[in-house]
Amino acid sequence: MTFDTFLALGTIALQIGILITLIAWIAKAPFATWVAAHSGILLCFIFTAAMLGSLTYSEIYDFAPCILCWYQRLAIFPIAFLSYTSNLAKSALLRLQVLILASAGFAVSLYHNYTSIQRMSGVCGSDGVSCNTLYVFEFDYITIPMMAVTVLAAGILLSLLASSKAQK
Repeated sequence: MTFDTFLALGTIALQIGILITLIAWIAKAPFATWVAAHSGILLCFIFTAAMLGSLTYSEIYDFAPCILCWYQRLAIFPIAFLSYTSNLAKSALLRLQVLILASAGFAVSLYHNYTSIQRMSGVCGSDGVSCNTLYVFEFDYITIPMMAVTVLAAGILLSLLASSKAQK
């Protein structure tokens, strides 16, 4: 199994986890409470894996990140480090920081995903790296921008779940 396939399968697993967690949260199932209680460790694991995956692509496989990838990294990397500083379920400040960073990164990731799907030209590339370069394309939809959308959506969900648990 290649590194791309491994991360793509992880992305799909995270997407399924997000969907199940959303359904459980809406249905007020005990699983959502469990996820909220363990949101800090989940956040730490997900964002550390995303950071290491991103660094592996750029430093080992020499995939040059485009400007939108850098903006996504500006959201993902601080969350990875912040997740080690406090418990998400107990720190209102950490929940706010994660929510702001993940939401901003999510917006950039959605735009980046849209531009890569539409193969739009001129979005970026002034630094020599085009946003349209598809380094990864697994299972006919998993790209690096899709991986970022998924990770950042998980960050938003975990932050909101931890906030809802803290209010009770």
